[in-house]
Amino acid sequence: MTMSHRHLALAVAAVAVTTLAVACTAGRSPDPAGPTPAPAPAADTAALTAYAEFWRVTSEALAAPTSRNWAPELNRVATGPALATVLGDVANYASLPAHTVGTVRRDPRIDEIGAARIVILDCVDLGDSRLVSDSTGQPLDDLANRTVRYRYRADVVRTNAGGWIVERTTPALDEPC
Repeated sequence: MTMSHRHLALAVAAVAVTTLAVACTAGRSPDPAGPTPAPAPAADTAALTAYAEFWRVTSEALAAPTSRNWAPELNRVATGPALATVLGDVANYASLPAHTVGTVRRDPRIDEIGAARIVILDCVDLGDSRLVSDSTGQPLDDLANRTVRYRYRADVVRTNAGGWIVERTTPALDEPC
């Protein structure tokens, strides 16, 4: 038996002994079906994962807005006002035509937790990101006057299927972080 199999066997035995001890002290026999499965990931972790996926897809869409129809992928990660905003941004960049280059750094944290809504407060850092013209390759940002780091609030809501999706985003450009 390898070391990992030995550890697994010991862990299973420990769970069985603990289950038996708890069941006996409660005056009932242990469940013959075995231990219950582990619970689903915590809501806050799931909401942060959905938020990260929103940023991943949005970043890809803004980096290549004319490469394909981004609506199906954006519909998977956003709804409501957040979806309308990002679809508008992608359409705007495509019409210029322009795209983003570089990296946006973030530091998301849970701010509020509810049964069906989790609020994430993020610090967005645009320091390494630029909006670039497709035709000239020149930056279109006002680099000298733009806010580089600011607070960003995202409302992530539970879907009917039990997952999480970004519903509203609110950049607070007047709140540096």
